[in-house]
Amino acid sequence: MTTRGRWQALRRLMVPALALLPLRVFLGTTFLYAGLDKVLDPDFLNAASASSIQAQFLVYERVSPLAPLIHAVEPAALLVGVLIALGEIAVGIGALTGLVYRTAALVGALISCLFFLTASWATHPYYFGNDLPYAFGWLTLALAGHGDLLVVRLAQTRAQATSIDLRRRALLQVGGLAAATLLVGGVTGAIRLVRNEAPTRVGDGGSGTSPTPGASPLPTAARSPEESAAPTAQPSPAATEAPGIAIAKVSDVRGAGARRFTVPITAPAPLPAGDPALVIALSDGSFVAYDALCTHEGCRVSYDRPSALIVCPCHGAEFDPADHAAVLGGPAPEPLLELPLIISQADGTIALAIS
Repeated sequence: MTTRGRWQALRRLMVPALALLPLRVFLGTTFLYAGLDKVLDPDFLNAASASSIQAQFLVYERVSPLAPLIHAVEPAALLVGVLIALGEIAVGIGALTGLVYRTAALVGALISCLFFLTASWATHPYYFGNDLPYAFGWLTLALAGHGDLLVVRLAQTRAQATSIDLRRRALLQVGGLAAATLLVGGVTGAIRLVRNEAPTRVGDGGSGTSPTPGASPLPTAARSPEESAAPTAQPSPAATEAPGIAIAKVSDVRGAGARRFTVPITAPAPLPAGDPALVIALSDGSFVAYDALCTHEGCRVSYDRPSALIVCPCHGAEFDPADHAAVLGGPAPEPLLELPLIISQADGTIALAIS
């Protein structure tokens, strides 16, 4: 068989570009939206926020196999966050327009693999995570190509595109994609500045919260029967003298039912430094606190006062705050990490115990 004959036979086996168009549109739109969402999110680049890229790095250092690398680049977390956002925007535009298509798809697969090794690594079993399917979806598009379907020509005719020097053509596409990425990112950044959004207020006890982008669940130790039976937040004379980190007022938590707070990044182990958390007033008058990252995929959970349950908005996991955050429903494999409390009767302060 001649070379031309083998090529024609191979083309007959190739999946038509039209069949991959839904996957291309979905992945391109999703990555474009993800990048814009990061740029517009007032918390993502705010080091003081529990959902910032810096706070996510602290989580990844505990659960990711790339922990040494993450620790090394942690001082440049802000720059890494900006590059990830711009990378997602570029990949999304490349997929939707066909500019540097295969390269954009390969970069999309690389970003998804990076997310799998960080944000999704602690998700068990692995098929509950979504980053690995994204990686294989992008790899499929990179192997198949766009089939010359819905491709932006950058002011060229089709005839010109076939005769133009390949190097000039590649440079033109790379330049066009870079210009589009910077334009979209710049406009989005300007919108964020104009809107002048304040960081999300931490402190309400409602259930209408959004998941923390890219956050990972924390491993939680199994409790023994003795540990499960031990009270965790009952005030006692001895407890009021122990050192702690103040997180809320008793009156505020009782009034709202629950309060959000962030575990200080300086908190000593085993406290989950940098994580969002919840302190809840139980019906018996005691108080409990839990890490607010779902043990399924790390979404930020919230307290639903009508049902007196902790709920995850991503996949419906439910936890019982009155029973050491035991899993009542949904895919969460373990209870939330319980945080030790100190209740001061003298000044009405609730604090995290650090010893």
